[in-house]
This record gives sequence, structure tokens and C-alpha cells, in this order.
Amino acid sequence: MFSPDNPVAIVGVGYSEVGRRLTRPLGLLAKDAVLAAVRDAGIELDDVDGAATFPQFPEGPTDGTQFVSVGWLVHNLGFRNIRWWAETQNGNVSTAIEQAAHALAHNRCDYAVVWRAMSFVAGGSYQPIESDVEAPGNLAYTLPYGKSSAIAEFAPAYMRYMKRYGAKREHLATLAVAQRRGANLNPNAFFRDTPLTVEEYMNARMIADPMCLFDCDIPVDGVAAIVMTRADLAGELPNPPAYITGLGQSGIKKGLEPRSISGLVSGIGPRMFEQMTHTAETIGRGLWSTSGLRPADIDAAMLYDGWAPDVYFWLEGLGFCGEGEAYEFIQGGRIDIEGEFPINTHGGNLSEGRLHGMGHWVEATLQVQGRAGPRQIAKADNVVVVSGLMNIGSGAVLSRSPV
Repeated sequence: MFSPDNPVAIVGVGYSEVGRRLTRPLGLLAKDAVLAAVRDAGIELDDVDGAATFPQFPEGPTDGTQFVSVGWLVHNLGFRNIRWWAETQNGNVSTAIEQAAHALAHNRCDYAVVWRAMSFVAGGSYQPIESDVEAPGNLAYTLPYGKSSAIAEFAPAYMRYMKRYGAKREHLATLAVAQRRGANLNPNAFFRDTPLTVEEYMNARMIADPMCLFDCDIPVDGVAAIVMTRADLAGELPNPPAYITGLGQSGIKKGLEPRSISGLVSGIGPRMFEQMTHTAETIGRGLWSTSGLRPADIDAAMLYDGWAPDVYFWLEGLGFCGEGEAYEFIQGGRIDIEGEFPINTHGGNLSEGRLHGMGHWVEATLQVQGRAGPRQIAKADNVVVVSGLMNIGSGAVLSRSPV
């Protein structure tokens, strides 16, 4: 397992307010979330000596407004004892968490806080490029035909899945409705007061065929944070530890090299199906080899859902079901809170809000700790959490026992 001599655990979680176009700057929301996580962990601010985040996307020029760096938070929150810090550029907050886990395991710090701050871009997210701009390189073959936003790149991969395996939109409605029900039980979710029915999903506005409005994550202003430490320091804290017993990260395969976010509009659609499959499979190999567990040992999964169909690729690539079986796997109540394999019980990006996977880490922690309230599942000894799919993914197994 990961760090067998002195296991690393998540011991505290915190949220800021989550909403759209909030009046408080993103930096103040980050302060709220980090302070909440430190209080929840039962430690003092001066105990924190490690800090990490993924500060980018959506981007803007102003630290503390469009993004929140380690330096900004250290200066404005008053951290005095930071001796290890990291800002990952790998497009994924899970990578920052993995770096913090290794830092703790090697005694580079004792208590690390990790956060993800997301702002709602004026006019919305994933904005298409203006029609009068020059279209260099691959864009010359896509922009003139209206293929200028990220969802137009993801939709063909989902369509390919449907055509190859026989999946229908009705199958994915099951996921969206189940996650919304979890959000209705989550006080931090944007859609906490808004139910969703299968009929509403099926009649929703089509964004990029076959993906509708409810297949898209909901952009928000908000921050979520966690506090991590080692087992030898966790014993006296108020919350039971959620031990990191396995870690996995996406590999890189020739022909499926990572692309920047700006590359989402550069014609990578034909490779996206393979990229998502490869990412999930390589993360899975890491999770099972480092934890010593297998998919059958996992009680629930918090699977990154930048788009609803992502969950199909996760379930199959991680080995929870066979190739082409995910759309059937999620039927019959299996993924509900009361089901045999709950998924994204907090609502996920689709219904809690797009916190870039940090909400998934918080929810996995709460489930393992037995602190998820009305969302608490019957058995949460081992929970998988993963985020990112475009060759920039990583994840972990969180467990109640360190072995």
C-alpha cells in the first residue's frame, strides 16, 4: 500500500459558499474554505506547514480574484510556518493532493492543506472563440464549421460510445437524476433545492448532440479544501482518519499525448475516446497495485464528471465493469445512495458545482469517516476518488483502515 510505515490520511474538510456570480472575491472564499478545513481537523493555523493547490483554469490576471495561489493565501491568511508547498501545473487538483501525500510521507511537513478555488467566468465557461479571430493550425479546420467549444469535442466521443455499444440517452439520465438526488441532500450543492426527473433530463435543451444541458457540469464560484497528515499525528484529532491506501496517475501513450486546455478546440476529438480510456486504465493499475485492493473491494466511487459520460469511461477503465457495460451497470438503483455501488453521492460536478474534483475528494473523505449525514452510505470501508480524464488524471483509494 502507499506509505505503509506511517500512512497518510485526510482529517479535515471545508467549504466556502458555493454559488454563481457571488459578491465576495474568490480569495475570501478560499480563506473561508481553508479556515473551515483547519477547524474541522481540530488543529490551529500555525500547525499547518504544508500547502498545495492547482491554481489555473478558468484563468485570469488577478491573484485572489480569478485564481488563488499558495503565495496569496499564505500572505492573506497569515500562515507563518509553511515549509513545503506546491502548485501543480498538471491540470488536476488530485495531482496536488498526491504531491502533498508524498511530502507528508517523507516528513517534509506535518499538516498540509490543499484547496481548489473555482470562479464563474463572466458569460459562462468554455466560451467559443470569437468568429472574427484568426484560426491558426488545426483550428483552421474546425472553427469555420462552428466547432469551437469544449463540449463539441466531447460529444463525438460519447456518440461513438453509444454507437459502438448500444447505449441510449435514457441510460445516462439515470446518472444525472441519481446525482441530483445526492445534491438535494448536500447543503453545499448549488442544486440543493432543485430536484431533477428523468422527463426533465430527456426534454432538456441539446447543447452538442447527444449531450444535453444536464450532461454538463455547473460552473460556480466556490472553494473546497482538505487537511492531510500522517497516522502518527492523526490519533489525537477529533475526526477518524480517511487513509490514503492507494494512488494512481495517468500515463502517457504515444499518439495520445496530453493537450492543453486551449487544445480542446484544436481538433483532438478523434483521439478523445482513446485518451479517456487510457487515462482511466492507467490510473486503475496504479490504484490496485499500490493498495493491494481490487474493484470488488471498493464500496463506492466519486468519479470526476466534467461531462456526464465521463463516468462510463471511469467505470470501465478502472475495472468496475467490462468494456461497453457501464451504461447497463448504472441501472436498477445500483448507483443510488442506498444501492450496492453508490456514485457521486454529493451530486458531483453536474449538481454540486464544478469544483474541479475537489468536491469528490471531500465527499469520499466524509463517507469513509462516516460523516456524510443523510447521504451516508451503508458501507464505506474503501472508496475510490478520481478526477481528470484527458491524460491529466489521478486518484486514490481512501480507507477506514490503514492496511
